[in-house]
Amino acid sequence: MSASPTLKTGVFHFTLLRDIAQDDWFTLCRLVTQAHRQLRLKPETTGIEPIPIICNGAGITPLRFDDSLIGLGVIVFNGEHHHQLSGDTFILNQHRHPYDRGYCHTHGHPYCFMVMAVLLLAHYTCPTVWKITSDVSCTQWQRVADWLQAELAIVIALPTEIFTGVQP
Repeated sequence: MSASPTLKTGVFHFTLLRDIAQDDWFTLCRLVTQAHRQLRLKPETTGIEPIPIICNGAGITPLRFDDSLIGLGVIVFNGEHHHQLSGDTFILNQHRHPYDRGYCHTHGHPYCFMVMAVLLLAHYTCPTVWKITSDVSCTQWQRVADWLQAELAIVIALPTEIFTGVQP
């Protein structure tokens, strides 16, 4: 008899409660760009194996230093499809859209680290704009918050509402 497969965490729900002011969006985009750059420069600092490779939304093309996760009013990325390390495309919008799903299941793949970093930076920049829930443990969120503090000198207190999702 085979053992049942391990349930992979990494389900995120994020609802945009109202549009983000342009100045706040610029701040968030700058911080996300800095976080992505640090991840590229020093991936070993994440403690994640395999090293997170951030790709375009389809997971096909790894983003280079001169590439951006940021489009017009949107932050979009995925894990690496080629090595089966992608999941749902992470899409964070500046403005509310009726078709915005506000959901990403990373299946525990390494790009989950960047998803958590972006959501923490979003909450840090605009604490009352998103409702964020996840099945990821407080310990994993704290690891990302500690990385943001060490690498970007940003101190982020974990929002308690982020843990209201189903815990494994």
